[in-house]
Amino acid sequence: MAAVVFLFAIAAAFLVIALVGPYWLYWRARLHAQRQPSDAALALGRVAAFGVAGAFVFGGCSVQEGVDKRTWTASEVREAAEDAAGSMAADTQIRRDPTDGYTSLVEAAVLKAGEDQGPSYKVSVERAGEGHDYEITAGSSDTTVCMHVTEEESSEGGVFVPGADGGNSSSIPEYDLAATVDDGAC
Repeated sequence: MAAVVFLFAIAAAFLVIALVGPYWLYWRARLHAQRQPSDAALALGRVAAFGVAGAFVFGGCSVQEGVDKRTWTASEVREAAEDAAGSMAADTQIRRDPTDGYTSLVEAAVLKAGEDQGPSYKVSVERAGEGHDYEITAGSSDTTVCMHVTEEESSEGGVFVPGADGGNSSSIPEYDLAATVDDGAC
């Protein structure tokens, strides 16, 4: 953050030079009898000062963008979790591994929902307790949200699995998921 402030301060200094003009800053202090630059040279100096100020503003904005892409804010974590909850409710799901629950599904949905909000390697989803509560953390511990997932057997039935011998067949039930998101740990 200090680098961003430094770059914008330098840009402000060059902007002052461009607006006031090099003539007022330097040449007014010299005697009029001494050789002074032409008006074209002063205009060129002013344009150059605007250009340098613009370059420093661009550099400051680029550094700030890089910092934003490396971090998650609390609102971005919550927004990604809410978007993930909506996408999970859109499709029916097959019941997952009982030890994992829907952890991998929640993590994939959060990563997809928050693609441009922060780095994916800083997103962590952990199951809280035996139920379907999941703590979603991104970046640091102060950006944790709790997602509570409820499942209900789908009215559409399930996935038909034919038997290996051709005679027996069964169906794997599918579930409709609903999720709510709260701030803080579960």
